[in-house]
Amino acid sequence: MIFWMVKKIIMGNKLRSAVPLMGIIIGVASIMGIFAISSGGEAAVKKDLASIAENRVLIGSSQGYDLEDLKLLENMPIVNYVFSPEMNMTVSYDEFNKIKVEGYTKSAIQGKELEIEGSSNIRGREVLIGDKTAQKMFNTSHAVGKIFQINLNSGKPVELRVIGVYREDIGNTLGIGSIYMDIDEYNNLGSSRSINTVVVTYKDKEDIEETTNYVIQILSRKNYRNRYTILEGNARYQKIEKIKDMINIFLGAVGIVALVMGGLGISNLLLNSVREMTPSIGILRTMGMSEKNILKIFLLESTVLSTIGGAIGIIFGCGGAYIVGKVIGIPSVYYVDQIVIVFVTSVGMGIVFGSLPAYKAAKLQPVEAMKI
Repeated sequence: MIFWMVKKIIMGNKLRSAVPLMGIIIGVASIMGIFAISSGGEAAVKKDLASIAENRVLIGSSQGYDLEDLKLLENMPIVNYVFSPEMNMTVSYDEFNKIKVEGYTKSAIQGKELEIEGSSNIRGREVLIGDKTAQKMFNTSHAVGKIFQINLNSGKPVELRVIGVYREDIGNTLGIGSIYMDIDEYNNLGSSRSINTVVVTYKDKEDIEETTNYVIQILSRKNYRNRYTILEGNARYQKIEKIKDMINIFLGAVGIVALVMGGLGISNLLLNSVREMTPSIGILRTMGMSEKNILKIFLLESTVLSTIGGAIGIIFGCGGAYIVGKVIGIPSVYYVDQIVIVFVTSVGMGIVFGSLPAYKAAKLQPVEAMKI
């Protein structure tokens, strides 16, 4: 009975119901899109900004680095680990698919704080592989012990053995996957790519500029003809983080305002419904319908509208984020907890904003309602 009446109320004036519904859809879609783009952007940017952090600096070299330079840096007491963003090469592992090989020291692997199944103690031709990449290559993410062959750009085949599988973030799964191998073995593969930048991660976050000047002095003593420059530092990192947070706050506020406007639209819709249906409410009360059931009718109407609006908004938000992400080159990432939070918030706001009109309708006295 109650559900039938709610359906008649909503379908009886579709245009009137569509206005607050659109508000909810726009609000939910905006928030969902912001979540998806910001999460994907954060995952992608996290990899791009691997060269800068609070305790990291990116140091450039005019004549390039060799393996001994990296080991010199990592052996300094003030340095936690070192790696080069350029120490990678793309190779093929079958006729159609490629994979990226990256060289790291054991300290750098530990510094990446990966979730690893198996061992992280890479040496020789033992490698770490991402779980999504392993699934693609071996049809299973549990690939520890698997042996596979890569073909270098020179045409030389190289056999590698998986000793650990790490959990890939979204930034690694959008394109070709990556395998991590020991820096010495990577060097033995004969990559022709020059290394002009290194990331130095310090043990202490204090006095980064002074510490980096000391590191450059040590490098200059070894290679006096080489010029070293700080390309990115922790000040840049903090500025980027601040800008990113400000953008997220602004976009989040826009989505929340749109959602609130949708909630207010629902409230206004129900208030109008109460006014229009006052005689009908009087008849229902005269026929014996309780205040509780009248309350249920109007609360259910607001809940149905906010639920439908929330579901459609999530679909539009995810779809819109995917399209926008493709256009601007930022992957869209969807987390179940975010979708649940947005949907529950949408339904909750429908209930909250529908409570007052529903309460007013329930409190109408039959005699007063019948006067109109």
